Amino acid sequence: MTDVARAERLIDALEGWLGQEPLQALLPQAELTALLDEARRDDAVWERLRPRVDEVWRRLEDRLRGEERPARALLSERAAQQLLDAFEAADPDPEAVRTFLRSPAIEAMLGSILYAGITEFIKRADLFGNLVNRLPVIGPIRKKVMAVVSEEVEQRLEAKIKGFLGGFSGKAVERMIQFVLSEDNRPGFRAARRRLGAHLLDRPLTSLLPAPETTAGWRERAVDEARAAALRSEQGWIADVYADHGADRAERWMLPLSPRGRRLLAEALGRFLATDAGRAWLDEPGAE
Repeated sequence: MTDVARAERLIDALEGWLGQEPLQALLPQAELTALLDEARRDDAVWERLRPRVDEVWRRLEDRLRGEERPARALLSERAAQQLLDAFEAADPDPEAVRTFLRSPAIEAMLGSILYAGITEFIKRADLFGNLVNRLPVIGPIRKKVMAVVSEEVEQRLEAKIKGFLGGFSGKAVERMIQFVLSEDNRPGFRAARRRLGAHLLDRPLTSLLPAPETTAGWRERAVDEARAAALRSEQGWIADVYADHGADRAERWMLPLSPRGRRLLAEALGRFLATDAGRAWLDEPGAE
């Protein structure tokens, strides 16, 4: 029997056995908890991981930053259209929209825009100039009166406008929410999202990346953030998973190997069996 044939038999036997084993038998809940706790406490593991993450990140980022082709050129036409369709269909969650737009920052921004619009209108309408032009004054006196009136009215008007907007910004936000969530306006927002998606797809891939100093900060924190996430308590969800699925056979979750995948795995395992270590394993009693 060839080494590859032995490998195929081993794969068949292992796949059949694994499929019949329940999750709790393959990996008891207590052992999973212990493994996670062991991993989180092993400083050496995380320190060995850090340079590897850094190297892979740098290589990937360097490649992306050197890519001048647009993102659309890297996708098939079908994939690009599917992505644009997804952009267009991604209607925002109403509660998320309300929570975001009702934040103080949005109210302040909207109030600032309204204030700038009102004051710009007053300046362009030249209300003060038209008022002074009706007064029976000429020459230098007119200019002085104009300056005094403009300054006085602007100061009083600024306080009035800001006072009004202080109470109106919240109402303006509510109107904005109604506008964004209105069924009548959804086609327009969907078309806008599709245009945004098309714009992003047509830009060079390198232009879509954040500034290098930003990604450098992300890279430096990547391992620490991953470890911090691993430090969160997982007892609750592990208990729920095992309560619901601990008795399930593994075949329910296993993806069967395709013929090509099975062949590649058998060939790789066959090469191992052809080595001295593999031969030694085959020579052990009960190895076949």
